[in-house]
Amino acid sequence: MMQPPPASIPSKLAWTAALALTALTLPEVSAQIQPAAKTLAESVAAKLGSAKTIRLSARHHADPALGVGSKLEQGKIQITLRRPNQFYIIQPAGEETREIAYDGRIFCMMQPGLGNHGLAPVKAASIEKFGDLAALQFGFRPPVGELLANNLAAHLFENVTSAQVIARERIGWTVCDHLRLGQNGMITDIWVGAKDKLPRRLKFTYTDQRGNPAWDIRLSKWELNGPVDTRLFSKRPAADSIPVEMHRSR
Repeated sequence: MMQPPPASIPSKLAWTAALALTALTLPEVSAQIQPAAKTLAESVAAKLGSAKTIRLSARHHADPALGVGSKLEQGKIQITLRRPNQFYIIQPAGEETREIAYDGRIFCMMQPGLGNHGLAPVKAASIEKFGDLAALQFGFRPPVGELLANNLAAHLFENVTSAQVIARERIGWTVCDHLRLGQNGMITDIWVGAKDKLPRRLKFTYTDQRGNPAWDIRLSKWELNGPVDTRLFSKRPAADSIPVEMHRSR
């Protein structure tokens, strides 16, 4: 699994380099990948992969070493998804608030407080395909995208060299199984609800950077197969919004 640090957008639209969503097959169990870790990942994949619609809330925090001081580097994220290829994301951050809408054909990123937006045609039949195309064009993938992929278990194990279930721990009031995935330069920790198999926390620790900075994401308010406002996926900016050229992040 490849997870670069989150980029920020201080005054114009920039793009968060995020989650690798290329279609892979789950690796065979090795001495470094415990069978229990593979089983846990597959249980999460079965839970989320079968949902036609998903809504969830997240609260994230990136260590200062990973960003440039934008309000978008911490705070709330709200995600709405309809399979196979539509989503809407909003990150409240005062005047830097960012909205992302994708309807399967048009990719729109808006910052209404700053009065600007980016708009581009990106035709994709799945969330994974959108991630591939947007990564090539803009260096961007949907936040928490790997947990929303159709082939979730394979994406979790991309480039992973070790995997283990460490312990049973609490995240808030929820008892969770703690899954740890290791790869060159990064450790990924995922806390999965022991009963409902829903991820409650996702943490990326960058071991190849000084001080081992981390990006920590708390996940809550999961709603699977519930009603969603389909108008969100094709939301567009206000008439007086200024178009900004979309470009790749660092």
